[in-house]
Amino acid sequence: MINYTEFRVRYGETDQMGIVHHASYPLYFEMGRTELFRQIGLPYTELESMGIFMPLSSLTVKYFAPAKYDDLLVVETSITDFTPLKIVI
Repeated sequence: MINYTEFRVRYGETDQMGIVHHASYPLYFEMGRTELFRQIGLPYTELESMGIFMPLSSLTVKYFAPAKYDDLLVVETSITDFTPLKIVI
């Protein structure tokens, strides 16, 4: 299953040149992760009420081109590995 989360870059996520600050991208990835679980019928609130927590243990980012203020972005999110101890998204 693949989830596509679409949104526009907000002014506060950019620097004075209108380029998205590198620290904003993990927030975008989290939006994708949240929406993926919502799409499969397991919103975070429900997971946490069942005692399931999903802390981030690793994040790797390779930047190809900058996003800019008011760009329409799409975060594509999918689960690539699933075990009882970890989920790779």
